[in-house]
Amino acid sequence: MLYSLGLTFHDVAAIRSVMAVPGFALLAWLHGRNSQPNGRITLDRSDVLLAIFAGVLCYYLGALANFYALTIIDASIERPLLFAYPIFVVLINSVITRKSPSLRITLALLMTSTGVALVTGAFSSTLSSTEWAGMAWVIFCSLSIAIYFLISGELTPRLGSGLFTLIAMTAAAIGFSGHYQWMFGWQNIDLSQTAWLTLVGLVVVSTVLPLFLVAEGVRRIGAARASLISTVGPPATAFMAYFVTGEVLGPTQWLGVLLVLVGVFFIESSAVRST
Repeated sequence: MLYSLGLTFHDVAAIRSVMAVPGFALLAWLHGRNSQPNGRITLDRSDVLLAIFAGVLCYYLGALANFYALTIIDASIERPLLFAYPIFVVLINSVITRKSPSLRITLALLMTSTGVALVTGAFSSTLSSTEWAGMAWVIFCSLSIAIYFLISGELTPRLGSGLFTLIAMTAAAIGFSGHYQWMFGWQNIDLSQTAWLTLVGLVVVSTVLPLFLVAEGVRRIGAARASLISTVGPPATAFMAYFVTGEVLGPTQWLGVLLVLVGVFFIESSAVRST
């Protein structure tokens, strides 16, 4: 919708990142007040640097790649690719622990990979080089999300989810600030009132508010069950893309979405049972 209003992927990614920082600061303050009554927390420099790395990788480089990809492929194709990040989580964990994934996880990965190939049309010989490039950028973003989740799992017990998120997102916003100023100049932004209102909606409804909701959900039901519920993302996006932007999925692509959901369900439900 923002692209249809004349914004570029640089505009959307950079403005959204910078506008969201106050919301992340509020989240960190609320979380710190609830979890640390004395307001004190010990910061280790290596933890801070790792949180900065996670933010720059996922929410600067990864987000930039993803917003660019959305200019050349449909959102209904982008979502299943993006939500394939559990594949990377499993593979990276296997490398780190030097343990092969179980047969159940292996089958789930194959199912998810097949679903991604179906929904993106990877088996089709008619895909253009631009479409292949768009899917590659989304896969890079998916990989960055997996790394972010792994780093988050390591740091949040020590920093708290609010402070970790604030550090990571602030680092990403600083990266976008310099990037946008160098390429376009913040002083040259000239957006309509409709565009600004849509950006506010993107920041509040699709960036900051979900972090509040996810943090509260994880606190109540645990991270494993919360991540399982998050697999409603791809079909929800496909439905909304149909009603909002008129994107239409064919039967093969719907089968792909289903395979992705079932595959991720098996991966996440396995994690639930092990916790």
